[in-house]
Amino acid sequence: MSDKQHEENERTGSIAGLGAGTIVGAGIGSAILPVVGTFAGALVGGLLGSQVGKNVGGAILDTFTGGESAGAPATASTETEDVLMQLEKLSQLRDKGILTEEEFAAAKAKLLGM
Repeated sequence: MSDKQHEENERTGSIAGLGAGTIVGAGIGSAILPVVGTFAGALVGGLLGSQVGKNVGGAILDTFTGGESAGAPATASTETEDVLMQLEKLSQLRDKGILTEEEFAAAKAKLLGM
């Protein structure tokens, strides 16, 4: 994974953490001390949430993005999913009696490039 992708993931995690921390902090602050506590809680929660989001959220996003750049299609994964979906459809057609076993085998072989 590139450093640029890692930094983008940390930024995204930080923003998500900021939002979540602000909301939670405001809720806790208003329960403790109405009005003033709401703002103080939102501020503290936002700061803490931003740091937690950067560290935890960034690491989670790193795991999901792997080595792919943002916006680059995962073609191998997409192609595999398409083949699996088509195999499922063929199997359903066979199970319903729409395709014979021989037709299913021929379609499956064609789909898998055999």
